This record gives sequence, structure tokens and C-alpha cells, in this order.
Amino acid sequence: MTEVYFLNRDLSIAGGPIDSFISLVFREAYYDCGDFTLVLNMEQALFETALGASFIRVTGRRGLGRIERISFREDDGASSGIGRLTISGRMAESLLGDRVIPRGTMVSGDLVRCVEKLVSENAGELAGVRSIAGVTVGQSPSLLDGQGDVIKIDDQVSGQPLDEWLREVLSKADAGYRITPDYGTGKLVFSVYRGLDRTKAQTENSYAIFSTSFSSIGKLEFLCDRSDYKNFAYIAGEGVGEQRVMLTLDLRAGDEELREIYVDARDLQSTDGEETMSEEAYGVLLLSRGRQRLASHESIVRLSGVAAPYVYFSENGGNDSTHCLPPIGTETTSSMCADVHYALGDKCEIVSESLGMSWTERITEITYIYEGTAVQIQPYFGTAYPDLRRYIKKCADESKTINR
Repeated sequence: MTEVYFLNRDLSIAGGPIDSFISLVFREAYYDCGDFTLVLNMEQALFETALGASFIRVTGRRGLGRIERISFREDDGASSGIGRLTISGRMAESLLGDRVIPRGTMVSGDLVRCVEKLVSENAGELAGVRSIAGVTVGQSPSLLDGQGDVIKIDDQVSGQPLDEWLREVLSKADAGYRITPDYGTGKLVFSVYRGLDRTKAQTENSYAIFSTSFSSIGKLEFLCDRSDYKNFAYIAGEGVGEQRVMLTLDLRAGDEELREIYVDARDLQSTDGEETMSEEAYGVLLLSRGRQRLASHESIVRLSGVAAPYVYFSENGGNDSTHCLPPIGTETTSSMCADVHYALGDKCEIVSESLGMSWTERITEITYIYEGTAVQIQPYFGTAYPDLRRYIKKCADESKTINR
């Protein structure tokens, strides 16, 4: 049976179990922070418990929901105090958005080790007074590229929110991060992970193939957009006139058509009044800004969509360790189910008979919807376009450049 618990900051139980909720939507995401919405019949004791709690725990789910919003609405015409209580928020990974990496922080070496170091120094055990209660860093395996080599990073961070930087560098390595509760120690364990490869090109894992011909895809969207694409940057740093530092960054592939952009990086200075960077270090800083700006002008070739939902009914509203295996005779709308045939972040094959094409895409979101005894599991693959958060950031960056 699916149960919800309210937890204190140290992961001890503040209230529950609750199994009589009206609805629960629990969305887990790979490249972003997931969220949840829990709707309950109003009870004063539940309301008071929710106000003092930090997280919700849902049986059968790995992640934690971080309580950020509590609202109550009385039913029309009902006596006082009768209505619905709605509790919502993002997953525990959102905690890292409360910390900013100091400007000018250098990162170099194994990507995973650098990520773990920055989390420790800005949110974990090494953060001192800036540490986030309970957050600890576990040791994750290094990420490898297509040739089997360890993925490395050489960059300087310019004062970004910790979660934003993590998503940025890990998504380039096709990876994500998560915070997993350790109820025995009361710790929130940070780790880096990459989903499994479930395509036909490998033999280590079982296949996961979503196809329009098998009716396992509910909605499919394809987009090819080069309207905003740029591949060459002029990066202007400190100085004026002929003395201004100017570097170029060429990311063209082969005989690709030249498409230029100008990057005003005057805000990046080689000295802070006390120390001065070497010419080489300053060049690395400017080129990093150029890569960031070119990344916001990528050529978009994207497939995204929604797999057919997996819905089943259970006599006890169950969501135990076999919750994805419905009783014999139960009709479902998909032959594959999350946590059995694939998991968040897994790379799967998508086949479109209409387009006559196939892709490999990762499962980027999985939404679990609980209502009564019905459980619906809805996976999403690829990323939608436009990415609103990235688009807003891009517009803000360009506005700063224009107004200088």
C-alpha cells in the first residue's frame, strides 16, 4: 500500500503513515529537479504536522519531496474547516540551489571528483557554516566517454548557483545527480549517476524500445532548428581600444558554414585588486565564457515525447516492491513499465514509423500519479523545445551585453 510520511530535517518521522490522501503526483527528473503535489482532506493535526515538517517520503520511491508550499481552500458551502489541504514542492536535489559557488573558483581534473569537491566545499562537510544540514557526499564512479576515457573538466566558475552549475556540466556528460536519503544515519547522500544503455547496440542490459507501431508512444515531437545557430565567437575581454584583449573560438565541424557571434566579456578581469591571473589563465576564463555563449546558440535537432502510460489497479492500492507487476488479468496500456524494464536516465530506442527514423533518447522524466487504487506511471523521453529556463537565461545574458 502506498503510504506518505512527513519527515523532520534529520529524516525522523514527524507524522504518518498517511494512506487516505486524495491524490499524489510525484515527478522524478534526470536533467532537472523533480517535484510533487500531495492533496489531502483537511485535518488540523495534518496541517500542523505539515507546517513543521521538512520532507515527505513516499513508500516505493527513492527520492524525497522537499516541502515548499502549503495551501488550504475551504469547500464552497461547507462548514468551517472542511476543505482540501495541498502540499507541494521540489525534490531534495533543490537544496543545492540554496548555495552559490564563489566567483573565480577553478575546477580541473576528473569531472566527478571536481563535482564532489565543489559540493563538499559549498554544501557538505567542508562548507563550514555554509553546510546544508545532513548533506554528505558519496563517492561515485568516474564518468567515461565513448572511448572509455575518464571525462575531465578544466574551467573557472563565475559565481553560479551550485545546482545550475551541476546540471550544466553533468548534462554535457549525459549524466545527472541525485540526493538519496539514508534513514539509518539521517544523511542526505549526494551522488552522480548515468542511466543504463538499453539500446540494441549493447549486450549488457535488456532492451527498451518505444515504437509507434507497438502503440507504446503516446505523443511524439520532432524539431530541427538552425535559426539561432552560431559556431564562431569573438570574445572581448578587459582593456580599451587596441589594448583590449580579443580571443576567438572556432567550433565549426569540417567545412561547416561560418556563423559568428560577438561576446562582450568586459566584466571578466584578470585582477581583483590583490592578485593577477597569468595570461594563460585569463585566456581560459575568456574561452569558457565564449563556450557558454555559443552553447546558447546551438543547432537544435531534437526528438521528445511521451510514452504510453502504464496504468493498473490494485485491491490494496499497492505500491510495494512489485508494484510495477499488476495482478494476472489486469489490462494495462503499455508493455513496458518504469523500474522494471527501464529507469530514470536510461538510454532507450525510439522508433517512429511516421518519420521512418529511429533515435536513442534517455528517459528524462517519470511521473507517478496515485489516485485511490489506481496508479499511473508516465515516462517522458528527450527534452522539450524551447527550454524555457535556458531561453530566459540567454535573453538575460544578451540584455546585459546590449546595455553595457
